[in-house]
Amino acid sequence: MECPVEWPYEQFRRGQREVAEEVAATVREGGVLSLTAPTGFGKTPAILYGVLCGGAERVLYLVRTVNEVDPVLRELNRLGADYTFIYSARRMCPLLRGDNGELTSEEFWSACRIARLQGLCDYYARLEEVEVSELSATIRSLGESRSKRIVSFLSRQLQVCPFFALRGLLDKSQVIVATYPYFFRPDIFSSVLDPYDYSDFVVVVDEAHSLINAHSMLERRLTIEDIEKAIEEVRRYSSSPGMVVDLLEGLSSSLKAMGRLARRKVELEDKERLSELLDELNVVSDVAEEVREKKLEEAILQGSRTAKSFITRVEAWLQALSQDHILLFIEPPSNDSGPVFVASPVDPAVVTRAPLEKARAVILASGTLPKGDYVRELLGVERQVKYIDTDLLYGPFIPPANIYTVVARNVTTRYTRRTPEMYRTLASYVALIARSMPGAKLAVYPSYEVMENIVNKIPAGLPLIIERRGTNIADVEAKLLESPDLLINAVAGGKLVEGVEFKIDGENLLTTVIVVGVPYPQPDAYTHTMLSALTQRLGRHKARYYVYTFNPVVKVKQALGRATRSPEDRAAYFLLDHRYLYKDIRELLRLRYNRIVASITDLAAAIREARKIVRGNTKFSAL
Repeated sequence: MECPVEWPYEQFRRGQREVAEEVAATVREGGVLSLTAPTGFGKTPAILYGVLCGGAERVLYLVRTVNEVDPVLRELNRLGADYTFIYSARRMCPLLRGDNGELTSEEFWSACRIARLQGLCDYYARLEEVEVSELSATIRSLGESRSKRIVSFLSRQLQVCPFFALRGLLDKSQVIVATYPYFFRPDIFSSVLDPYDYSDFVVVVDEAHSLINAHSMLERRLTIEDIEKAIEEVRRYSSSPGMVVDLLEGLSSSLKAMGRLARRKVELEDKERLSELLDELNVVSDVAEEVREKKLEEAILQGSRTAKSFITRVEAWLQALSQDHILLFIEPPSNDSGPVFVASPVDPAVVTRAPLEKARAVILASGTLPKGDYVRELLGVERQVKYIDTDLLYGPFIPPANIYTVVARNVTTRYTRRTPEMYRTLASYVALIARSMPGAKLAVYPSYEVMENIVNKIPAGLPLIIERRGTNIADVEAKLLESPDLLINAVAGGKLVEGVEFKIDGENLLTTVIVVGVPYPQPDAYTHTMLSALTQRLGRHKARYYVYTFNPVVKVKQALGRATRSPEDRAAYFLLDHRYLYKDIRELLRLRYNRIVASITDLAAAIREARKIVRGNTKFSAL
């Protein structure tokens, strides 16, 4: 295959050249390719090489989280491609920051726009003094630096707005690396990537299995406290607050009445009860703009640099709820807070269908896409799709002998069996594995609640880290430097489980993955409504498969893949739930179960066998 760029490694791994050729053909034909390749296969360089060899003029490479930007940038540097990257402008912005928590997207963009129009942002103004070619050269000179370091350099050294500096490189870049919303949210796509259209891009969607939850990108959340603070803002900053205050007080009263109905679990509410208020949305929007301008100017001039605007939160929530496909859910109070009112769709095709249909060509890549027509059925894409499964075509990437899998059939996290005794048993299993297995261990739980109940029962003395809302991969790396045998406790589907590597100096320290329970979705109104919506399109059997089998098993496979990043890696998997013996789960996991245990004595014997496999790693050969 002739190509304008060179393959950046000494040789191709098995299957990489063939995948690159299929990607190139898809680009030339304007088609859709669904690629399943295991973690560690090297999907990213193969795909990038393929799209460049296929002659793609402009590539939008989509990743789910900010953590997943850096591996793509490393490969682009090795290929010598022209690129830029875009992720949350809120995180990049050196001027605006909210107090008591992160700003919502709407709060940030409203404040950013006003600051730019009124000349209140020096970082944005300085962009006029910097040549695009100089910015491009600066970014290239930083080589394989992490994206966050590049952002920091732009704001602190060059004193320019990182987001708009990187956006300014769009015309000069063949590849744009961005997070999902920049493609799948039409409002963001049109405002940030203007003047380009969907048809201008060859689109690569990494971790495409995540699109089963694509509807969450349109979710908006509101509390009674948000409304009360919005009323205070309107009274203070609006020249004519009367009508909007009355509307907001009516909204607060209606939602309080609804909230009393949702005391124990998420409930679906009839949004038609708010129809009169939704009809007055334009009035709210006009006053919200006035409040934002006055509040932001006052804050910046006073040096507080606070951009929170609760009337903006209310406005965005109402705008979302006014759309036909958006439903209203009520989450029950947690701790001392009140209920949360969530405006959200439930069908992922609402978000994915139109953008994927319009793109010039599409590459959907994952290590865990299911058999069958996932793209057509779940994502709603009618274009013809070519499917490639590298394990089936080229053989398993990781030799089966390199993995030792243990299933515990006497434990579970099933809702009806979540007792203190079960938690103690699970904690003893996790502790024994963590003490006995060499190297770093990753323990993955179905929820924060389950994780807390188990980790709190693990005996003191084990070096461990527990994922919190603000924990990131840098925190884990710092702890690994102190304790290479660290026990990392994380939540399935979270930021410490997907798209990250636990490496120090290029060496994967993770040898063992413990999956506690099966991360089935909560049996609440979200799940039931999604199941109902998919049943209408796909039938009950397919709908239940995607919601109750595919979705949780994907999270498990992503977790297991953290320990096997290359064909030389050897790993132990411990699946602590009897439901891993279910036929449908086993078929999706594609694992050979080496041992099934039913007691801690059985587990100890299985650990001794697992250690023999892991000791095959050169770095643990002396153990």
